[in-house]
Amino acid sequence: MRDERMANLNPVVSVIVPTYCEEETIEGCLKSITNQDFAVGRIESIVVDSHSPDNTRVIAQKCADRVIDLKARGVGKARNAGARIAKSPLLLFVDADTYLETNFVAEIYRTFTDPRVVCVSGILKNLERLKPLDTLFALSHYGFLNNLATLTARFGFPLFASVCCGCRKSAFEQVGGFAEDLAVAEDITFSRKMGKVGKCVVNKKATAYTSVRRISNCGKKEMYYMYFKNYIKIFVLNQKPWVQDFPHVP
Repeated sequence: MRDERMANLNPVVSVIVPTYCEEETIEGCLKSITNQDFAVGRIESIVVDSHSPDNTRVIAQKCADRVIDLKARGVGKARNAGARIAKSPLLLFVDADTYLETNFVAEIYRTFTDPRVVCVSGILKNLERLKPLDTLFALSHYGFLNNLATLTARFGFPLFASVCCGCRKSAFEQVGGFAEDLAVAEDITFSRKMGKVGKCVVNKKATAYTSVRRISNCGKKEMYYMYFKNYIKIFVLNQKPWVQDFPHVP
């Protein structure tokens, strides 16, 4: 149960979760938000669902403060829609198949006590129990993403996955939010824009556990190749990606 003393207070952090057919994971994700060890103030949770045909919205309504039926696909559209209605000055974007460590919000909030900081990424770890070889792959995959985010942020060229990424709402509005016409790379495109208006950092004490299901179900080689060729088209050729609507992966 939510603390009734907090119920009428304005939130200090708004957590935005985009969803599409996430009935298997959304409850755990939202519970990890509700169970945060955060004494500063209220956390607002917003689920923006792209008109899922399953029970995602029904389940989300049990735990989230607000559930929006967007009736349109696109993770960029969903995140932007959530940001528009968010009531707090700090936004945190979390994927629906991601669970937060209990100190996650507190650590992200602490990072923003530096007024120069406009965007913060947490550290990613694998959510599922996997076979030994798959565990080794997950460690390598998320280790690479974490090191890439840390290194590029240090040099002022942040490449953040939006699995667990926070920002100031004022800076979010300044850069125009997420690109709504990209099905891939909308997250690193966003973090690059944020790097131009302020300091972007990685908080290594803020851990989020996320699923490798997309890579496992689609195939490691196939998924990496899909990302690689689309990143080349976006960032090298300055063209729209081949992927216009990211396929749902159960």
